[in-house]
Amino acid sequence: MRKLIDAILTPAKQARTLGANQWQRWFLQSEHRFTITGLSRSGKSMLFTSLMTVLKYRSEEQYQCLPLLRYLPMELVDQMWLEPLNDLPMFPVEQHIEDLAAGQWPPATESVAGFKLIVRLRQAHQLKRYLLPYTDVVFEFIDYPGEWLSDLPMLGKTYTQWSDSAWAQQMNAPQQRYAKSWHDCVNAFDFEQPPTPGNVQQLVNAYRRYLQEAKSKGISMLQPGSFLIPGSGFDFTQQGFTPLPSRISSDVASPWTQCFTQHFEAFKHQWLEKLKKDTFRQTDKQIILVDLFEGLNHSRSHLYQLRETLSHLADTFVYGNENWFKRHVLQQQGIAKVAFVATKADLVPVGQRDALLSLLKDVTRGATARFKDGEVQFEHFLVSAIQATDEGSHDNALRYMNDEGRYMEAEFEALPPDLKSMPEDEHYPVLPAAVPPDYLARMLNGKGLDRLLQFLLEK
Repeated sequence: MRKLIDAILTPAKQARTLGANQWQRWFLQSEHRFTITGLSRSGKSMLFTSLMTVLKYRSEEQYQCLPLLRYLPMELVDQMWLEPLNDLPMFPVEQHIEDLAAGQWPPATESVAGFKLIVRLRQAHQLKRYLLPYTDVVFEFIDYPGEWLSDLPMLGKTYTQWSDSAWAQQMNAPQQRYAKSWHDCVNAFDFEQPPTPGNVQQLVNAYRRYLQEAKSKGISMLQPGSFLIPGSGFDFTQQGFTPLPSRISSDVASPWTQCFTQHFEAFKHQWLEKLKKDTFRQTDKQIILVDLFEGLNHSRSHLYQLRETLSHLADTFVYGNENWFKRHVLQQQGIAKVAFVATKADLVPVGQRDALLSLLKDVTRGATARFKDGEVQFEHFLVSAIQATDEGSHDNALRYMNDEGRYMEAEFEALPPDLKSMPEDEHYPVLPAAVPPDYLARMLNGKGLDRLLQFLLEK
């Protein structure tokens, strides 16, 4: 019997010797490429930090976290390690842990980072152990500023198309509230003067001030968001542009339209195309983080704009479950699984989370409508990367520590289950929870990550 097994397995062993890398890639590795997509303030940095920490403690310390994650059974985990992802800088998880220890939430992402997380599983079946002693489950993650994400839809537009749409958005709520100074600047500007570098910079600086003000007030659809952070590498001081009223942008002979068209095309080709190719590369699973609290804290119109933003973003990615030949031989693939995740779910009482999940489904309905014919599996999840609150004295209350270190209790009104149920001028304050002293234990007891990973990893 042993000779028979050896006769069957010898060719396979020889193939493994001749092409070890290819063998490992085909049979010893289970690869999962994730794009974690999230607009600014959606909680990407905290989610990455928590995910890396939880998986480390689960595999190395045998900590009983992620109880519903059946795909990576604790008893079969041999080891886990991190590796760089191509030429990307490593995600700064150690610095983020130091920030939490100092009582500070991790800072917003301002540059791209990535890593590979490899979990080595021992084979449970005797025959499999003889041929394949282990399986490496490889996760690839990329973190990037949310401002870059909102710029991707610009790739499909001309300057005039983008300018007209951006200007139209600024004339409606909620941007209209914050665009007055910018519009006053444009109305007073003399477009008969030539677009010299100084004149261009005057307009660009005024537009950036509007973008910064609107961002601070919770506006999600701001373009170009890359102008707000230094990490893009695009020199907006030399090749900046702004949207213009249609009386200018529609005049193809206008020196301003010609100048801004040239700068707009440079922005797309020198920055956005490279960004999409390098940062949003091959991926088969996507996590879309959604911060509902930013909209709830401001107004219903903010949430309507968030729905519009997510709908536009769904058009920038390739979706669809390709066949094996295309995925493994031609290296062509679309995103086959999408998880819509409402972050910071610990900021509402348990009794309000059904409403929060319903609101998430309503806000993302424009994006999910693009997943036709069942080619893409998608689900909605509530996730707490860190359990920063405790149960209150009744079902609609939570306890938390404020910035002054005082343990507080807050009561909650009922959350709207959809946009139409939210009064136009009403808003729901966001709980100002500080970093708890026992942040590590609260990360390990975060909620929802096990269900999220199980959905993404299961066949």
